[in-house]
Amino acid sequence: MNENTAADGSPVYVVNAQHGEALHIVHRPDCGMIRHQVEEKDRPGEGPSWRLQEIGRDGDGSAIYRETRVRTDPGVYTADYMTGAELRESGLRYRACRICRPPVADHDGLTPISVKARSLNEGHLGREFIGWGILEGYTVTGTLNEDGTRVVTVDARFEGGIGHRFAPDARLEYLRTTGRKGRG
Repeated sequence: MNENTAADGSPVYVVNAQHGEALHIVHRPDCGMIRHQVEEKDRPGEGPSWRLQEIGRDGDGSAIYRETRVRTDPGVYTADYMTGAELRESGLRYRACRICRPPVADHDGLTPISVKARSLNEGHLGREFIGWGILEGYTVTGTLNEDGTRVVTVDARFEGGIGHRFAPDARLEYLRTTGRKGRG
């Protein structure tokens, strides 16, 4: 993994805790706000810091993380890298940096919003659906067969060229966004 991509080519982000809160901030590795962490540069010591530590795997093999307060060498800060999938599976509460605006939906710890595939509309475009990615387009197709039966399908296209045909009652979930305009 280099500073911008994981071994599988997926983008990575720098995750750090906002002081005094359980909310983490997600940055692009080239964000000026965290450049000192990415470059592991010296800064005047600010006491203990928060680190994400992998503590095991769940039944599906996904990484489980714990936030721990550690005292690092005075003045040295390093970046905590996570892929988008690791971030979503971490269970952390987080929001995207408002400076570099990485393409991740804010996760406030609330239950995801569920929508039937047939109910997709223009407001869902640009949203990040759990397990699929960012919705770039959709088509609802209805067919009346000669025998009078009806067939409805929903074809959805997600970022990265991922396409899938859903049954109309299939449920898709997305995380609630908090106060960011332009995400639908």
